[in-house]
Amino acid sequence: MTKLIEWAPVVRDAEGWYRHPDMPEFDEDQEVEYRAWLAAQGLDTTYASLESEDDTHPAHIAYFDQAGLDVSAWNPAPPAGDGWFTLSIHDSEDGPYWVWARRPATAA
Repeated sequence: MTKLIEWAPVVRDAEGWYRHPDMPEFDEDQEVEYRAWLAAQGLDTTYASLESEDDTHPAHIAYFDQAGLDVSAWNPAPPAGDGWFTLSIHDSEDGPYWVWARRPATAA
């Protein structure tokens, strides 16, 4: 049986990045494996993109305009609803993403 991932405190590194301690590392070319892991975990996900922030946001400026890697000033609002926890704050070809996950409520 695969251990089900649960909420954990978000302890970001010095530049603001984070990966849940119980989440395997996936490279960008491992989309199939990542989706299979999410399905095995029974997780729904949603995300925020730094690229979607206003271009005057300090993290947007630091990352996109100044070619920095520090996203510690970026703290998007979590999704509405209960049970969401952070899976990762990671970089991608399209810039930084904040990924939340939760298990959907089951019908009674």
